[in-house]
Amino acid sequence: MLVIAELLAGLGLLFVGLKAMATHLQQATGRKVRALLRRATRSPVMGLLCGTLAGAATQSSNAVAVISGNLVRGGAFTTRDAIPVVAGGNVGTAALVFVAAIDFRLLVLYIVGLVGIAFHFKLDRRRGMAQWMGVAFGLALALLGLDFIKQAPRALDIASVAGSLADHLTPLLGFFLGLAVSAVSQSSSTPTILVLALMQAGILGLHDAVFIVLGANLGSGFAAILSAGGLEGTGRQLCYVHVLVKAVGCLIVGAFFGFAEVVGFDGFAALSAVGNGTASMSLSVLFLALQVAGAIPVAFARGLSEKFAAAMSPPTLEDGASRPRFIHDDALADPSTALDLAVSETLRLIKLLPTLLPDLDQKDNGDAGERLALWRGAASVGLAVDQFISELIAVGLARDSLEVALHHQALVENVRTLQDTLHDFTEVVEGFDEVPPLAFALSESLRAITLSLADATDGPADDLDLIIALSGDRSEMLNRIRRQLAATALDAGADARQLLLATSLFERAIWLVRRSAIALRMPENEDNPVRPAAAEAEIKRVEADAHRT
Repeated sequence: MLVIAELLAGLGLLFVGLKAMATHLQQATGRKVRALLRRATRSPVMGLLCGTLAGAATQSSNAVAVISGNLVRGGAFTTRDAIPVVAGGNVGTAALVFVAAIDFRLLVLYIVGLVGIAFHFKLDRRRGMAQWMGVAFGLALALLGLDFIKQAPRALDIASVAGSLADHLTPLLGFFLGLAVSAVSQSSSTPTILVLALMQAGILGLHDAVFIVLGANLGSGFAAILSAGGLEGTGRQLCYVHVLVKAVGCLIVGAFFGFAEVVGFDGFAALSAVGNGTASMSLSVLFLALQVAGAIPVAFARGLSEKFAAAMSPPTLEDGASRPRFIHDDALADPSTALDLAVSETLRLIKLLPTLLPDLDQKDNGDAGERLALWRGAASVGLAVDQFISELIAVGLARDSLEVALHHQALVENVRTLQDTLHDFTEVVEGFDEVPPLAFALSESLRAITLSLADATDGPADDLDLIIALSGDRSEMLNRIRRQLAATALDAGADARQLLLATSLFERAIWLVRRSAIALRMPENEDNPVRPAAAEAEIKRVEADAHRT
């Protein structure tokens, strides 16, 4: 029982430690990793190097793939540019396997002690310290878990267990065992580290370990596909690139061992020699070789890799809708131009608002799936614009530009809320088997006023004044409608309740349209010659923060 308890405790510590380390690493280096990956477009070599550094920093090839996918969808670079990055991310994860191959028991005790003392003296409250302390503690837990796993079999007859494994563990069984464990854990490094612990305990030999690691390497690629879930388009393309890297690596390394056996060369002896006779170090070299063997061909043949990924997961409407047309990171170097680009991007989002609503006047009022994709894409761009303006403000702006940026940031937040409200309203309307007359009238009225708002972005200020007047206070009329619906809701069932919800969403959308129209007017015009005190205070606060940083 003690053996089982120590083994389970070791596995628990290993999984918790790896998870904690990966999470804190991503939080500590997330922005730096994104900045690093943006520089990866120069060449496949640069992409590989940046991806390797990102993989080593996050200890998760899936995290590198997700970040790259977001950058592709955001227009920072193309799928072709991202392929070497994803390939390099796999190479970077080999760093942890090399660390696990070394006996760090004494170091683990020091790490746990130092981290505990640091927490006691509240050093985690210092900027940036908490995440790195979490990384150190996660690493200590993982290595301590490995030590438990290595020590657990000490009460067993090691020779007997090793002999039993040698009799029953065939290369094919080992391969599928590694594949299954990797698919469940969604990591190739985790089962490899487990195999390392078994090798260091003397239970597993190098020959059997090689086939388990080959299976684990391929299994992590399939795990990326499974974890992608309903992801489609360019986001899923990089998951297939991930699979391709793993598959090519397994084919090349597996072919090496197969060819070596045919010509009478002992590939396992050569691997052992590379590791200086140390089985754990030999396995670490094998793991690195698998990543490099897959990454280099996929990265340098990125044209073929891109075609393969595009064939497996063609681009979707949402991919195109998620890509900003004006803003880009390089524009931050010129704040005044960047602000103009942010304004242009926001105006484009306003022009897209009518596409989020069904046109009930037409027999074919559009595809609901298409509207959903457009909403997701527009929401993604809206978030990107909001972050872009925040970064622009952080860079430091002149007083006049800062006022415009703060005003425009409020407009962007309003537009994003309006996008979500229109989407919710559309879902309610599309939920009716037969659209009631009231829902029809509300939908068409809302579509008409959003079309007017979209047209007014290119028109004179009088058009905005008209929209402000049209979207004036309708609370009395809508309250009367709500009272009538509430009175019939108990008898009429779900339809009346849905109409009540549609009325509330309509009122909210009209209010947001009016706010957007007011915000599209100049911040200081003939009706508002004096800057509000709240805006003045906000500008002073931002300027003070800028001076402090």
